[in-house]
Amino acid sequence: MNLTKRQMELVDQAIAIIAEQGLERLTTKNLAAAIGVTEAALYRHFQSKNELMRMILSYFEKLSSDVLEEIRISELDPVESIRRFVLDRYKLFSAKPALAKVMFSEEIFISVPAFSDHYQKIMHKHKSEVVAYILRGQAEQRIIQNMDANHVFRIVVGSMRFLVMQWNLSGQSFDLEAEGNALLDTIIKLIEVKS
Repeated sequence: MNLTKRQMELVDQAIAIIAEQGLERLTTKNLAAAIGVTEAALYRHFQSKNELMRMILSYFEKLSSDVLEEIRISELDPVESIRRFVLDRYKLFSAKPALAKVMFSEEIFISVPAFSDHYQKIMHKHKSEVVAYILRGQAEQRIIQNMDANHVFRIVVGSMRFLVMQWNLSGQSFDLEAEGNALLDTIIKLIEVKS
């Protein structure tokens, strides 16, 4: 997905409006006012609110695809691949707290089947990649073999989602990256084969 500079500005501002005021407040009037243009000018960049929501999902999908591709190219070991993916999410959400609020508010996307399908596609891609790291780690005897890879995935990603939710609810009152790193270290100690 290649967004123009103006489209990226619209996506960022739409995410901020949804995160701070809710989806119902994302109107062309509010978005135009936030970036200082007329409502008519917005329609040069997207045709509808649904198209804007698709752009937000595509933006998040691209951010995820970029880190997954970086992990592939780096040829990291399985445990380090898990670490890189999870820590990248913490880094991303620390830099863009509004994005964390929006992406972890599934109810925003559930009401429109096309959004729900796109959101699930992103989640399944994450799951597929991380489960592959876990299975490779088990095959290489780096991760405990008698654990179901899907369960390990849920422990890793579910704990991340819960920590991000706590961080958002606390008004970002703690260092998400530091706390996320410590939490991930604990999880890795639990799943990694002891030398």
